[in-house]
Amino acid sequence: MRVILMILTVCALVMPAVCAEDKIESKGMLFDGVAAYVNSEMITIAEVMNEVRRSPWAGTSAARNEKRMREMYQATLKALVDRKLILAAANKSKMSLQGWAVENRVREIVANNFGGDRVKLHQLLADRKITFEEWKDNLNQDLLITAMRFKNVDSRVNPTPKEIRAEYESNKGRYQTERSVAVSMIILDPPQEEDEPSVKERARQIEDKLREGSSFASLARLYSKDAKASEGGSWGKVNPEDVFRKEICNMLNRLNPGETSPVIILDEYGYIVRKQEQQDSRALTFEEAAQYVEGNLRMKKSEELYTAWMKRLHDDSYVKIYELPNM
Repeated sequence: MRVILMILTVCALVMPAVCAEDKIESKGMLFDGVAAYVNSEMITIAEVMNEVRRSPWAGTSAARNEKRMREMYQATLKALVDRKLILAAANKSKMSLQGWAVENRVREIVANNFGGDRVKLHQLLADRKITFEEWKDNLNQDLLITAMRFKNVDSRVNPTPKEIRAEYESNKGRYQTERSVAVSMIILDPPQEEDEPSVKERARQIEDKLREGSSFASLARLYSKDAKASEGGSWGKVNPEDVFRKEICNMLNRLNPGETSPVIILDEYGYIVRKQEQQDSRALTFEEAAQYVEGNLRMKKSEELYTAWMKRLHDDSYVKIYELPNM
């Protein structure tokens, strides 16, 4: 999968960066070296690592694993190489942008990320020790890359009705509605006082009231201890596997619509589950699926065209990538 590095623009500004001093669990600390040459331009290890540290995964435990860090490094280096190749191609083709196009993008960023206050942008740039002109130059490069990609990839992606139909027929199993279950639940917390009834005792009281004809919703409002209590315990229509623990999912699978489970004890809390209704997944008709099929086909064709384009750029350029030493 390609990695398009837009981090050098506003993403690098609005996303908290991991400081260069932050430590990564490894055998040592590599300060700098040559990561790659692209034609006459050099990419340093420090440049790559700076971009890695700006990624959303930089602060996670996975990023502190040396193997995962190397994977992130390689993906980031590839993106930086691709970036330089595309910019070189733009320069060779004499593609340039009008000043107003860059300024319009600056105004959009200021409006969307800084509440329309340009001073806040300048303050953030100053904190990051980046001049406005440097940032604006990177923004200009990003717009050039977008324009080059549109010219060489996106403008050439135009699936025909025949191709869309063939994609649907070959992958019908991919295009289905999601399974959904309307679920209501009463959640009982552990006793807070010694004389307070236990979870099981309160569950029995609820079961008795259900047999006597009380509605599940009224009992949820009375007994349940979660935020859904005021809504009669209703969770709406959900895919249980996306929301609940496996014990609750297993119980829901055993219930018929309209049935209520016995109490399920999990970590001292009690869960009484009611399956209101269920809608199983079904295959979408071609008419229903057409827009999703076209979207997937566009993505697939885009990936193929992008890969072929980058191969041509690599073949027409000098690219030398150095192996990352042990960190």
